[in-house]
Amino acid sequence: MEAGGASSRELVSEDAEVRASPQMYSAVGMAMVGAAMFGFDQGNFGDVQAFKSFRDEWCIGRFGDAESCGDQGYLTNGNWNENFITWGATLITFGAAAGAILAGPPLANKLGRRPCIQVGGAVCFLGCILASYASFHSVVIFFIGRFITGFGVGVSCFALPMYNAEVSTSSIRGATGSLFQLNVVVGCFISIIVTFVDQDWYVCMMLPGFAGAVLAIGGFFIPESPRFVMEKTIHREGTEAAMNAGMRYLTRLRSGDARPEAGEILEQVKEERDIEHVSFTGLFRERNLRKRVLIACTLVICQQTTGVNAFLGYASAIFKECGIQDPIVFNSLFNGVMIFGCVAGLLLVDSKYGGRRSQLLIATVLMGPPLVLAGLALQYGLPGIITMVCVIIYGVGFQFAWGTIPWIYPAEIFTMAEKEAAVSLAVGVNYLANAAIIYITPLLMEWSKSGTLLFFGILNMLNAFFVFTFIKETKGVHLEHIPELFRSERQRRALLRAEQRAAESAASSPAAQA
Repeated sequence: MEAGGASSRELVSEDAEVRASPQMYSAVGMAMVGAAMFGFDQGNFGDVQAFKSFRDEWCIGRFGDAESCGDQGYLTNGNWNENFITWGATLITFGAAAGAILAGPPLANKLGRRPCIQVGGAVCFLGCILASYASFHSVVIFFIGRFITGFGVGVSCFALPMYNAEVSTSSIRGATGSLFQLNVVVGCFISIIVTFVDQDWYVCMMLPGFAGAVLAIGGFFIPESPRFVMEKTIHREGTEAAMNAGMRYLTRLRSGDARPEAGEILEQVKEERDIEHVSFTGLFRERNLRKRVLIACTLVICQQTTGVNAFLGYASAIFKECGIQDPIVFNSLFNGVMIFGCVAGLLLVDSKYGGRRSQLLIATVLMGPPLVLAGLALQYGLPGIITMVCVIIYGVGFQFAWGTIPWIYPAEIFTMAEKEAAVSLAVGVNYLANAAIIYITPLLMEWSKSGTLLFFGILNMLNAFFVFTFIKETKGVHLEHIPELFRSERQRRALLRAEQRAAESAASSPAAQA
């Protein structure tokens, strides 16, 4: 823990000499547009599916008649919900998983962080066009558009946190990483407001695409990551050329003498140049690494089993089924209040009062019991205000920890050699788990509305067991020391003995004696 404190003091000293330039804030601001794109993507479809114009376009004549696609009929129209709404909601998450696993890593590492973000934004825009103005009344084209939209979001969201970390000064690097999740929530809230004010389904389906277009065009006006430039230049032209190339970009992002920081980045690049990056299959060969991979993947699955994306993906239907008279207005309130939970969580996560593990445990208390109470209230016909208040408390609890920490934690528990494959896998698993939850939610709602709330309430309480048993607190721990937290005492002793034997063997070798 002392190492982490010393490191923090060193960073403060560096930031006193080198400050962020206005262009750095512009670059981070552009990355926040990408986070909002993710939020638009999560928030728009849950309300659009309740629009009469949307149901007139896609439901009547295909999945039902005027009655079964009407204001009340669509809620119990199994053909519509299972064969259109479910696929419209899940295809976007399948696309995001494919983009994050298959396209994000090669684009970010070969072309650069900035082109990866731009390509993702452009692909998202194309997907939104196909799912709205260029759908040509074809269900197949609409579904293709939804998949492509998600693919673009996955590509961009793979590179955005990386770009944030590499262009930000050390004093705000943690803040910009946390702001990513805050802007996801803000984007989701804005999409809810837009769908409440303007019920033109074409415009509302284009919301992620508008943000994607801003990313694709605005990316030309922000600099590439200096670290990426150095990594590529050092292989082709050597150390001096890499230093000069990195400085050209870093001076645009810093006010003051950026040479010391450039020198540190170059040293890190040189150290990592000879590191062999772990492949996907290599993630499961060594016991400690395998354990961390399983913990990271289980954590993001637990994030989805909280049920939040069921509420976002089917907001109007769920809230209406729960007896809420105006589900779109309540959804606006639900998403607005979640912003406060997110801000509180971000302020505490690195403070002496918070932390990754403690906040996850507190959040499960705020989420599980209220959902169980909401389910019981619905089951026994108690006043609807009880369900509404419980769902709002649940939303605040989610953003207090579960909305942010499962995105931060996997990036902290892996070394540089492990991070590319491990984080990519965790992001992909997150999107696939999201798709699974969105797929089963209509089936659960058809089985029992109150049972659905009870189901997710119980899953949230089971999440507490996982956190208590497997999650280690990483706040204040130097990144190099975090992997050791996951070794058992027996493993640590065995590793220490092996290192001592290696040192003794090296000391007794003829070369050492000579």
